Amino acid sequence: MAILVNAYVIFNGTTNEFVGDSYVTISINCERLQAYSPRPVWLKRLLAPGDGTTILYEPTFAPTSDDLLDSNTLQGFWIEQDDQDTMIDVTTIAAFQDSCLDGSPALLPSLWNGNVPDFTAPTLSSYCIYRLDSGSAGDHDAFAWSYTGAYVGVAQLRSNFSNTSHYTIQSYYTLAQMKTLLQGSDVIYAGVCTS
Repeated sequence: MAILVNAYVIFNGTTNEFVGDSYVTISINCERLQAYSPRPVWLKRLLAPGDGTTILYEPTFAPTSDDLLDSNTLQGFWIEQDDQDTMIDVTTIAAFQDSCLDGSPALLPSLWNGNVPDFTAPTLSSYCIYRLDSGSAGDHDAFAWSYTGAYVGVAQLRSNFSNTSHYTIQSYYTLAQMKTLLQGSDVIYAGVCTS
């Protein structure tokens, strides 16, 4: 006799589809779980480069400390059964295993009860980047290419004094994230360039 348990689904790994906001449940046959099931997984939700309206969903089994601090990263457990991959909402592996041992078909204890927290859009911030160049059209193009994907809209050349160009961009990245993307001897400041 099959031992079935039920859980809320957060992410369908087979179709790469986020379903965490749809109250979808799944019946899991404890006797047919494949290797490494269940195992901890985190679903990173982030904005795609562009106008800030498309959310990307990326499961990971090795989150960084930044991922864990991000309120848009969801925790769950990865289930593999009959060559189907699913991220489910369960509080702990022990709760999952206990339910399989008891053979209780009731919903597994969950963190969100089918009501996954909404995506929190990051704040669009302005940054001023100083770059040593002539301020020519070619230099402006080179600057824009250097940061493609890191900013929204256009890279605006504000001024050029003594072979130092001041560029203003807008980005969903934090200042700390932008600092990791700096090219060469570029220097960044929060806010719009004043000169």
